[in-house]
Amino acid sequence: MRMHGCLAISLLTLAACASEVPRQPARFQPAIEVASVRSVDREIEVRLGTGYTRVLASGSRWRQVGVVSEGSVYASSGSTFSVEGAHVHEAYLVVKSGRLVGFYLPVERAFSPISPDQNPTLWKEYE
Repeated sequence: MRMHGCLAISLLTLAACASEVPRQPARFQPAIEVASVRSVDREIEVRLGTGYTRVLASGSRWRQVGVVSEGSVYASSGSTFSVEGAHVHEAYLVVKSGRLVGFYLPVERAFSPISPDQNPTLWKEYE
């Protein structure tokens, strides 16, 4: 019983140490036209500033739902995608020139940037 108490306290302490997902207000403009669906061409692991990582699965499908000043916003087709810090947030990809630059958090109406050294190419952009 004592061991369970120590474990519970340790887990609570770790959860309390998680940092907030960095975010800034963003003006979301919904897509006017029905956009095509794109897919990630390989599995990509993204390390967030919070210390957590997220994996974009190879072949995962994303559809453009709008834009913010930082880039085009893509929502997952078929599942909910989230990012994590002190809290879990529903997230859409923000992509500029085929590269992931951050996440749009629709509930918070905010943009969460990722580190420039974490800007993987997701798919090829066609002019």
